Amino acid sequence: MDVTVRKENGILVCALAGEIDLYAAPDFHARYVTLSGQEPSCHFVFDLEKTTYIDSSGIGILFKIYSDTRNRKANFCICNANGMVKKIFFLSRMTQILPIEGDLPGAMARVRNNA
Repeated sequence: MDVTVRKENGILVCALAGEIDLYAAPDFHARYVTLSGQEPSCHFVFDLEKTTYIDSSGIGILFKIYSDTRNRKANFCICNANGMVKKIFFLSRMTQILPIEGDLPGAMARVRNNA
């Protein structure tokens, strides 16, 4: 898994590429902890456009990050979940819990509007 981060108007956009599985999830979470420690008031958008696979450990980390952002009074959104990744979000019913938008502009607007 590869994570590319850019800051856009107070929002950290994290583009994830590859697989978010049992092996990658701890590194992904550690990267989030570092970023949130450096930018405690920042909001987060996770762009999954190039994510090819996610398992329960990846979903668990996203849920953990979502909970942390809520505790910090920051906003969180996922976008561009496609193919198998989108299907797994629906099958796990995470679409009813996690804020998910179809594209990056929608996710950015959702995060800004909730700020």
